[in-house]
Amino acid sequence: MEQNKIANMIDTSLLRFKIGELSKMTGVSTRQLRYWEKKEFISAMDRVDDHDARVFGFKSYIKVALIKRLLDEGYTLTAANEKSKSLIKDSKWFHEFVRKSFCGVEKINGERAVNMGYFDDDHTKVLYGFNDESGVHYEVRDAKSEMEDSKPTKW
Repeated sequence: MEQNKIANMIDTSLLRFKIGELSKMTGVSTRQLRYWEKKEFISAMDRVDDHDARVFGFKSYIKVALIKRLLDEGYTLTAANEKSKSLIKDSKWFHEFVRKSFCGVEKINGERAVNMGYFDDDHTKVLYGFNDESGVHYEVRDAKSEMEDSKPTKW
């Protein structure tokens, strides 16, 4: 239940940008954006009102920002478009992985820990991730003793 609340806190489908706004946000000229749209690298959203202005969604913003960065790194436009598709695909996979595995933030021995769910099929071990001054590290703890001894508290 808590996991679904976090996943649905921000509805990115409601984010809409006119072509000039998208241009300012990404540093890509409106002329380039129209060209990329013509090449079908990006697409404007369908409008439900009477305005003629192009409106782009959050996904287009991400795609434009990626293409721009890749162009700045020396990729050709076609290669940048293909690479951005690959990066977006990987990003979606990673997002789904985290969404499915994230079980909350808990406090263990006074430290925040990310509960990444059961580590084994028998549900006897839990994987926790910690982030402190020394970096990110992980611990596998017994599920039962963790509940009895440390009594993790949900944030």
